[in-house]
Amino acid sequence: MSFPSQYIFVQLVLPLPSIMGLAIANDKSPSSPSLSSSSEISNLTYGFAVIFLIWYFVVLSLAYLGVVEIFRKFNHSITDIATPPSSSSSSDLGSVEGVTIIRPLKGIDAQVESCLESSFVQYYPTSKLEVLFCVEDPKDPVIPIVETLIDKYPNIDARLMIGDPNNPDHYGPNPKINNLAKGFVAAKHDIIWVMDSNVWASNGTLLRSVHALHHSLDNGRQTYDRRTGQGKPVKVVHHLPLAVSLKSSQLLMGPSWWSNIGSKLDEVFLKTSHAKFYVGFDRWAVAPCVNGKSNLYRRSDIDMAVQHIGRGQMPSVDGESGDLSKDAAYYGSTKGYGIRYFSKFIGEDNMIAIALWDIGGRTGLTGDCVIQPLGNRNSSIKDYILRRSRWLRVRKYMVLAATILEPTTESIVAGIYGTFAVSVLFFQQKFSISWLFFHFIVWYLTDYLQFALLLKYSAAEDSRIMNSSNYIRPFFTEPDYNRFFDLELLLHSPRWSRFNKSGFTRQCFRVLVWSFYWFMREILAFPIWVYAMVGTTIDWRGRPFIIKSDLTAEEM
Repeated sequence: MSFPSQYIFVQLVLPLPSIMGLAIANDKSPSSPSLSSSSEISNLTYGFAVIFLIWYFVVLSLAYLGVVEIFRKFNHSITDIATPPSSSSSSDLGSVEGVTIIRPLKGIDAQVESCLESSFVQYYPTSKLEVLFCVEDPKDPVIPIVETLIDKYPNIDARLMIGDPNNPDHYGPNPKINNLAKGFVAAKHDIIWVMDSNVWASNGTLLRSVHALHHSLDNGRQTYDRRTGQGKPVKVVHHLPLAVSLKSSQLLMGPSWWSNIGSKLDEVFLKTSHAKFYVGFDRWAVAPCVNGKSNLYRRSDIDMAVQHIGRGQMPSVDGESGDLSKDAAYYGSTKGYGIRYFSKFIGEDNMIAIALWDIGGRTGLTGDCVIQPLGNRNSSIKDYILRRSRWLRVRKYMVLAATILEPTTESIVAGIYGTFAVSVLFFQQKFSISWLFFHFIVWYLTDYLQFALLLKYSAAEDSRIMNSSNYIRPFFTEPDYNRFFDLELLLHSPRWSRFNKSGFTRQCFRVLVWSFYWFMREILAFPIWVYAMVGTTIDWRGRPFIIKSDLTAEEM
């Protein structure tokens, strides 16, 4: 974008109230369906309008709490990345605590080598860094890639841990926990950074995360507990999960842009709706909201949290009795075993965050993002719908109330009940089309500007850290990559946009393409929610599960 995003936001959004004033005035013409007086509003209608207005205000407040936080803390054009002062000199890093990075692996994901390499190039003392790669299958095709990286960085203490196929680690139905459990026991350091194999992180992410964990910071500010009036210790440092849809011309098999639409919908979702509510909920800090793509915490805190769950109970014999409290007492009694307790749950990230929250901790962000490159595998519309519905079903059992209310946070549903409330209470109308239009315009512009900002700064790094290494970040993290305007899309574009040399024309076409995916994502949101709510089976990596009343999962 040629202008700072704040300037564009002011120029586009601030004039809208005056525009709406004219539109609303037109709505009050004699032909409009208005109510002649407030007395014509029934008590029931008025009551519903009040309830809807309150909830509309809550949803918008939470959404724009996240938007403002993203523009303030993830916009590195107006603020330096919250890198600790000690990073200005590598000689000052000797006092930092050691960290073990654990990366559970299964198969080859898009750009997996670049994603895994980001663990080796973290701006952190090599004597304080350990990287463990955990694999279940000795024949997993990702193993040669890991071995190549270990040979490439001999100065990093890195190991590949392969499971025994004759005696596999199995503590519950969650394959991720079963896989990385061996890494928790073998880790040399208490601070553990668990990263999925398919995400990339910038060089300074680890340093900022350790700093946030030590000083209980959330996006660079001291945490605060409203009940005690004091800071609340950060027990989980997490990072904003984003995705980037790889250009079809750079995919191995080069599918058409239509067959790759699912990954583009994922990218739009993660950089718009999910991002603002994820960051907003973390800022609100009334309950944990953590995605498991990239989490940093202490192994001792995990053990302590599991001990807390099993307090006062006699430990079970093997941790698999089915009694959650007794099994927690068993796993919490041995160093490094606490993580195994969470293999009973599909949504282990949420359950770990809740357990750490229950021992007095909270979560913290660092202004960093982790980026998942999305290739041509499982990238159709059907794949997108199945992914979204799968995790909605998991959340249905984990946090039922929040999942039931989730459609009310989407632009279409929020626009309908919000417009009804505003129309009845303020405009004396049954339903103001002008307000609905205003609602969508502001929501759309906000999402577009937020998307553009995250596209530009999601992989940004402190210049002091970037200049300390010869590492060249992968192409998919470049700020101008994709923008929903690749070569193949250009070949299918109208002739006027293909040959017009005007940068403005090309930018307009980019906006049109992005708008297509944005509208499709918004339209699909409610049908996907309905489909998820009526179903009970969760299909994960080709295996069906059901979630029982105690939130544990059972393979079918």
